[in-house]
Amino acid sequence: MRETWLSEAVTRDPRTVPGFDRAVELGLTPRTPADPPPTVTTNSRRLLLAIVATTFSLLLVVLLLANATPAPPWLLGLVTALALAIIVRMFVRVRHVMWDEIGAGYCRVDYMVALFSRDPEYRFPASRMRGAPWDLRGLWRLADDGSVVVEPDWSVLPPGHYPSPNRPGQLELWTGSAWAYRYEEPRVPFL
Repeated sequence: MRETWLSEAVTRDPRTVPGFDRAVELGLTPRTPADPPPTVTTNSRRLLLAIVATTFSLLLVVLLLANATPAPPWLLGLVTALALAIIVRMFVRVRHVMWDEIGAGYCRVDYMVALFSRDPEYRFPASRMRGAPWDLRGLWRLADDGSVVVEPDWSVLPPGHYPSPNRPGQLELWTGSAWAYRYEEPRVPFL
């Protein structure tokens, strides 16, 4: 489902970009496997749940330290900074895991926003987030045990790098819904 608030330039289908067919022939574009792929990494859904549990646990530790002990302010600041560093590191890890899953042709979650891109121009005001919306329907949706939850919608291109409409000759991240301004040089020229 294409959102009405996204402009045509932002959502231009990668199949209409010059060089798309050649990039597919050269193997430069992502492809969803015909059969459910084997899992290639840690489970991203479980990592997201671990982030929630860790955040609440660390928040509790900081609050207990602040209220129950006569800890000096520098110690409270150090513990808070350490807690934030752990949470940020976990988000970075889940980002890498989700990208590995997408690269293998599957996902464990239904929704994703702003994990891989920023939107300095605020092109997506309805999302209220500073990132492009994602459409993961072009991927296999797998359960925790690796079984198929939902087969891919074969009419939807999976997220990944495709020939860019904004920088001819380069590849740009397509989120399944929009272009995300993340560019790569192709290993082989396609134009």
